[in-house]
Amino acid sequence: MSRWLATGAVLAGLMLSQLAMALPAELASLRPLGQGNFRWFGFKLYDATLYTQQGQPFDWAQPFALSLRYARDIPSAKIVETSLEEMQRYGLPENRRTSWREALAAAIPDVQQGDEIVGALNGSSLRFWHNGRLTRTIDDPLLARTFFRIWLDPASRAPELREQLLNSRR
Repeated sequence: MSRWLATGAVLAGLMLSQLAMALPAELASLRPLGQGNFRWFGFKLYDATLYTQQGQPFDWAQPFALSLRYARDIPSAKIVETSLEEMQRYGLPENRRTSWREALAAAIPDVQQGDEIVGALNGSSLRFWHNGRLTRTIDDPLLARTFFRIWLDPASRAPELREQLLNSRR
């Protein structure tokens, strides 16, 4: 009997974790394509999931979302600065650095272990949610594409995570 209770507890925990990972209602047509985690010097920073239209292969021209579930507490300023440093590799225009920093700082709050940030791109509109609450919409297609290149560009500093997100090993 205790084995059945343990199995039930595990299943309930899995169902709850799936509910917690649910996307905002506006993204209901998106399905998971791939997932992985990002580690820095062995420390897990976050779990990532890429969502596309009906789980189809990734296409920049189609709506998609990237969910990051954080494994650590990280201040907004650190996330924003690290994002800008990575975006610099893909041609962040120096004359937009300040405005992009301000936009990202307004979109991405401090995170605590277990928090989820979702970024979604639909056309030229970039939207962010923190734990299911919309934090910011940014209408800057260059910022949007440059931001997502951190994870999705072939030159990403996390090639294994990119491969997992794009589900390249199908």
